[in-house]
Amino acid sequence: MFIEMKQKDIKMLKEKLWIKNNKKCPVLDKEVPLDKMALDHAHKRKDEEYSENKGVIREALDFRTNAVLGKLENSLKRSGLSYADDFDLPTFLRNAADYFERGAYVDEDGNYYIHPNEVKKNPPLSKKNYNKVKKLYNAEEFIPKRKNQKKKPMPEYPKSGKATKALIELFEKYQIELYN
Repeated sequence: MFIEMKQKDIKMLKEKLWIKNNKKCPVLDKEVPLDKMALDHAHKRKDEEYSENKGVIREALDFRTNAVLGKLENSLKRSGLSYADDFDLPTFLRNAADYFERGAYVDEDGNYYIHPNEVKKNPPLSKKNYNKVKKLYNAEEFIPKRKNQKKKPMPEYPKSGKATKALIELFEKYQIELYN
């Protein structure tokens, strides 16, 4: 039998489930005040009938936990993963827990590999320091080593903000930091 609740009934059932669980969130396994609990329920589409896993209350959970689980379920639906015939959410979550506990990949030599998104990037080349180098470079006397040899122009400040090999050499020559 399915009992259709009204909004005014939520507080009573939430408190009943909270007490049944010793005032704990069953997912966090921690005590949570009643006012921080939410009634979690299995969603159903409008064209679906009520069932053991459609439209029914599951538990009273910490409201943040409830939000995370809701986002997970929605992501699984949007990705299409949850619609696969062989998809089982509890198995997926157990496997995910095992996966996270295994930790990072370590090769046979004990090396860890850093994902490119996590590699620290240098800040943009300091424009202030670039101008100092440019001033020193332009003021420096040029002594040709061959006939008709001219002084190379100062390299332009790179649009990308990344120091070029030629700029790095000049910054080192004048002992000026690349970055502020």
